[in-house]
Amino acid sequence: MNHLDKLIYTSKAWNILSGAYKQKKTSSTYLLYGKEGSGRWLHAIAFTALFNCEDVKEVDSVFRPCGSCRNCMNIFNLNFDALKIVVPIPPHENKLDKAIDFTLEAIQTKKAEPFALLTSAKTTNIPISLAREIKKSLALRHDKGQIRVVLFYKMEQMRGASADALLKMIEEPPEDTVIILIADKPDSLLPTIQSRSQKIKIPRLASEDMKEYLLENGDATEHLASLFSKISEGSLGQAIAMLESHGDDENNQRAIFCMLFKSLFHDSGADTLSQMNEYLTLRDRSETFAMLNLWQMLVRDVGNFAVTRDENEIFNIDFSADIQQIAGYFHSSELALQMAETIKITLADLERNVHIQGALMALGLKLKAQISSMQN
Repeated sequence: MNHLDKLIYTSKAWNILSGAYKQKKTSSTYLLYGKEGSGRWLHAIAFTALFNCEDVKEVDSVFRPCGSCRNCMNIFNLNFDALKIVVPIPPHENKLDKAIDFTLEAIQTKKAEPFALLTSAKTTNIPISLAREIKKSLALRHDKGQIRVVLFYKMEQMRGASADALLKMIEEPPEDTVIILIADKPDSLLPTIQSRSQKIKIPRLASEDMKEYLLENGDATEHLASLFSKISEGSLGQAIAMLESHGDDENNQRAIFCMLFKSLFHDSGADTLSQMNEYLTLRDRSETFAMLNLWQMLVRDVGNFAVTRDENEIFNIDFSADIQQIAGYFHSSELALQMAETIKITLADLERNVHIQGALMALGLKLKAQISSMQN
C-alpha cells in the first residue's frame, strides 16, 4: 500500500463507506465534512471509483477500488463521464461557458495535487445555473452498469435558489446516481439538506503522515516538512500551501505567524511553545516583533468580529476565515483586552533586550491561561 492509499483506505471514514458498499446499503446522498485539505476530496473520488471499479479488492475486510482498471484510471484522472463536479465560481463568471472554464481549472488543480486547497481572491458561490445544468445532464441516458456521482465541493458556498434546486434533486434522486456533498461543517448547510444526507466526518490527518507525504511528494526539507505538518492543524492542503509559498518570505511568514496564533486556541501550551521555538530564529528580534505585531492585529480583528459579526470590519482580510473561526472563543471583549495587554507588555520587554526565548515562553503560557480561564 503506497502512502496516498494509506491516507484514505485506513481511515474510519473509509471503513464506513466500505461497509455501506459491502452491505449494499449505500445512501443516495453523502455529506463528507471536515477541514479542507484533510482528504475530503480523495475520499469522494475513491468512493466514486469503488462504485464503478471493474475489479474491486478486499484488503483486511475493507473494500477498495483496484485503481488500475479503465474506470478507476479515468475517475482518478478526473476524466469520467459519469462523474460531475461542481465547485464555487466568482459571481461575474456564472454564465455557463465561464463556469465550465473555472470548473476545469479547479479540476486541473486537484488532478495535479488532490490535497490542494481551492482558494480564490474573489468571492465565490455555487450559482443556480450550475445546479440546473447538473439536473439537466442527469436526465440524459448513461451507460448501464455505471453509477453516476455528482460531487458538490465547498457546499457552504451554495446559497438560496441553488440550495433549493439541490434539495429537489436530493428528494427525488435520479436512478443509479449518488450525490456527494463536501463542506467544512454540516451546520453550514440547510437543515433539510443535512437531514437527507448521510454525514461522515473526515478526520484531520496525523502530522507524521503529512510529514511523510511532503517528503515523498514535495520539495521539502526534513525541517520544513516537520514544521508545516505540525502547524497546519491536520490539513495536508494547508501544509502544501505553506511549502509552495515558502519562497515568498513575507506572505509565508504571515501565514506561519497566523497558524502559531491559532495554535494557542487549539493545541496545548507545550505544543505552541515547541512550534515557536522550531520556527523562530530566536536571535532575530525583528522576526519576533513581526509575529507579535501581527498577533496584536489578529486579537483586534477577532475581538471586533466577535462583537459585531461584520466581515467588513476585519483588517487582516487574508485571514478572514481564521478570524471568524477563532471568534467563537471570545464570548466577551474581556479576553481580547487581556490578550492585547499581555502582548503589549511582552513587546515592551523585548525592546528592553530581555531574552527572546524566555519572553516568548512566558507570553505563550500567559495567553493560554487567559484563553482557558474564559472557557471555564
